[in-house]
Amino acid sequence: MRHVILSIIVFVVMAVSAHAQTTNYQVYSLFVINIAKYSSWPEQNGELHITVFGKSKIYDELLKQNGKNVNGHIVKVSQADNVDAIGQSQIVYVADGKSSALDDILKFTQGKPVLIIGEREGLFKKGAGFSFVVMENSTLRFDINNTELDKRQIKVSKSLAALANQSI
Repeated sequence: MRHVILSIIVFVVMAVSAHAQTTNYQVYSLFVINIAKYSSWPEQNGELHITVFGKSKIYDELLKQNGKNVNGHIVKVSQADNVDAIGQSQIVYVADGKSSALDDILKFTQGKPVLIIGEREGLFKKGAGFSFVVMENSTLRFDINNTELDKRQIKVSKSLAALANQSI
């Protein structure tokens, strides 16, 4: 329990350090890893495969996590520009410039336990499990689509869900 509380505190501190003027992809990357840490999938081999869909500087930041262990799973990071290249990913991070492809990603991953995280605000309302939002005070937060996560059999800890800006 103490470890969970400490992790939540670190998570909130990271949120406060994000600034809207310059996108801090290191913070976005830490959010993605922490979302993975506090989520579980119905079936998962020894890997936690994260695919960045489109071009985003978060790819370079996530590469720093390549090979590290998250909940007993080795992180594997890749980049894709078409839905066929998503493969067997557990997490698909949709770059801002590829937000228009969300419908194609949702169709390609339909019925699969794939957590979709949108860089663009509001994508959680369109089917992404999570999407980021920069608040008026320049803090980075996230929104959750619990309905979509339930359909995909992805469980999110209550402590993570409690940190959401909005949830549906």
